[in-house]
Amino acid sequence: MNNDSETDGFARALGDIVSEVLAPVRLRRKALAVAGTFVIASAAAACSAGTSPQTAPSPASPTPSQVVAASGTPSAVATTASAKPSSTAVQKANANYKKFDAENFGNAIGGQNSFYPLVPGTQTLRDGSITRGSRKLKHQLRVTVTDVVKEVDGVQTVAVLDQDIDAGQVGEASLDYLAQDKTGNVWYLGSYTEIYEGGQFVNAPDAWLAGKKGSKPGIWMMADPKEGLKYVQMHDSRETIHAEVSKVGDRKCVPFDCFKSLVILEDGTEYKYFGPGVGHIATEPNYSGGEQEKEELVNVVKLKPKGLAEMSAEALKLDKHARKESGVFANSDPAKRA
Repeated sequence: MNNDSETDGFARALGDIVSEVLAPVRLRRKALAVAGTFVIASAAAACSAGTSPQTAPSPASPTPSQVVAASGTPSAVATTASAKPSSTAVQKANANYKKFDAENFGNAIGGQNSFYPLVPGTQTLRDGSITRGSRKLKHQLRVTVTDVVKEVDGVQTVAVLDQDIDAGQVGEASLDYLAQDKTGNVWYLGSYTEIYEGGQFVNAPDAWLAGKKGSKPGIWMMADPKEGLKYVQMHDSRETIHAEVSKVGDRKCVPFDCFKSLVILEDGTEYKYFGPGVGHIATEPNYSGGEQEKEELVNVVKLKPKGLAEMSAEALKLDKHARKESGVFANSDPAKRA
């Protein structure tokens, strides 16, 4: 932007841009196993109990008054951090996922890891499609780093809110609980996912916390990724997710911008691309045929305090419901805003 009038015009238009990209329909892979009868049963149970069923969060996009800025350049995005993250320089060293030590963690919030900065108020939008045979279904994923923190396995984590938009409604919402160690690694310590149908809660198909029922933390993002590096992202009683650094520094262009990206092969089935200062920028399958999902980054915004407060309120609501619906979360510490 070269002058104030252009900046003002861009800010006024931002709300329309974000609202427009949230419209496409998405049928999530996790939701496919959930039949529509579940929502009827859930609603009926809630009514018979005399309580209102859990409703899906609003899919409304941040308005111009809630957004500070958006940018098409990675250098600008890197500085759109909100709240007060730690800016202390760290001596980067890749962690051993087998050697988790709660004493090696501090403030979960901050941008020490450039490939996945945990800076509250940063919100990304990925647009893409799921291909089933000759059909291509549009989808959208909105990811917000909140300022909500929760102690998990003796470590302060920050909640990252993922919301899938289906036909103008949130069809799936999840919280990922992430933490940064003192050498710049981002660890994965828990997750909770809810499915909605017609705006009503259906069920919670995925819930785990490190230290509960045999679940162990893993590495979400290494501090200094090197090609060929292999590690475990998470482990619980149902699954273990493996990851391998495929490429570092290759140019990857998405609708938002071009990046010197990091490419991680997850469980041998899909490539995930990450851009410095932004985080997840694209997903591509590592197979042919069957159901294929692709995603590309289309926008990054920095939320104003009001917008951040609304997203954090959704995260708190989800964490509270997790402690009601999930035995894993039942006795966990309640989340709170930092």
